[in-house]
Amino acid sequence: MPRLPKRIRRALTLPVVHTRAAEFLFRRADASGDIYPEDSPSGSVLGPDPDRILFLGERGQMTLGVRTHALSLPAFLARQLAKRTQRGVTWSITDLPQSRLQHAPRIIETLEPKLRSVDVVVILVGITDTLRATSAAAWQEHLQGTLQALNGRLSKDARILVADIPPLDNAGSLSRPARVAAGIHGRTLNRRSRAVLADCPRSTAVPFPEELTESLWLPESVENRYTHTYRVWGAHLADAVVHSD
Repeated sequence: MPRLPKRIRRALTLPVVHTRAAEFLFRRADASGDIYPEDSPSGSVLGPDPDRILFLGERGQMTLGVRTHALSLPAFLARQLAKRTQRGVTWSITDLPQSRLQHAPRIIETLEPKLRSVDVVVILVGITDTLRATSAAAWQEHLQGTLQALNGRLSKDARILVADIPPLDNAGSLSRPARVAAGIHGRTLNRRSRAVLADCPRSTAVPFPEELTESLWLPESVENRYTHTYRVWGAHLADAVVHSD
């Protein structure tokens, strides 16, 4: 069967894209029940020769659903990493404005003094960009700009981990058509990320844990459900940090 011209394919997909974005914006406008921690977005695990980790990205991917940063994704990663290395860990979170990757290079400029002493940067972003239908070309450009900004400020031994966008096929808060479209688009952005990272020796893509994709995710403000996700995801990312040495 012949491939449809690009303009026709775009016309056919626009309604789904708009539906997905509209559903996302509606959910954000009605996010009064969301829980986020209000304490300091940083922490440490005691131990010798601590690894210094900066988390850069989307607030909702790292801290949604818990009342303290001690139960956030970065905190679980830090504790899991300390167990594996028998060293300490210090960590901090920097949120991106509007949770969009396009703002990362500007934020990185403000972190220059801090970045000189960082051992690992973990980038966790992409759910909002996927749901807002950021194009693959724009995503690639934003990621390249982000890596360029980091590489100009990190020490020569520092590493960068870029977590895959979680599979939104099982985001139960979306209608099925929007969920399917978001899943496809998220995978497209992940492929673009891997193409960019292939040319960056100090950078690594980290897949999302398969065991967290087995059922629909319904965003309820129930802390134990979020902590389970952060515990599993944190252990997976800790392994990636160890193997990136």
